[in-house]
Amino acid sequence: MPNTWHGPDMRILAQLQTLDEALGAWQRYREIPFDRFAREQDIQYMVRHALLLAIQAAIDIATGIAVMKTPKRPDTYRETFRLLGRFSVIPEDLSTELARLAGFRNLIVHEYTTLDQERVYRILQDDCRTLHQFRLIVRDFIRQNP
Repeated sequence: MPNTWHGPDMRILAQLQTLDEALGAWQRYREIPFDRFAREQDIQYMVRHALLLAIQAAIDIATGIAVMKTPKRPDTYRETFRLLGRFSVIPEDLSTELARLAGFRNLIVHEYTTLDQERVYRILQDDCRTLHQFRLIVRDFIRQNP
């Protein structure tokens, strides 16, 4: 049986603010043309940092909710999102996309020397909407579960 939800704690609200800020940077960085991104290492660092912060904030938020709303503690970041999908906290298709981003977060953190910059740029361009959707669902969840 899941733990009882007692409303969002300050950590989740702070993580949501971090997600908002990182998504704002992510949105701005989407305007950077690929040739400039590929050429300038400082821009690559900025982009990867914004991606990492946004994905990690989503993971931390999801973990806090999963611990309170599902009967199982997740063993991995990917599983955290899958549990939220399985227990209908978020749509299943969104949980799959977020689990993929959790895997990408692991590449940023552990495989940073071999990251494919074209893949980083594709994620920058294509996956911002996934985290925006998660953010909106979390905000609704918090409103409905004070």
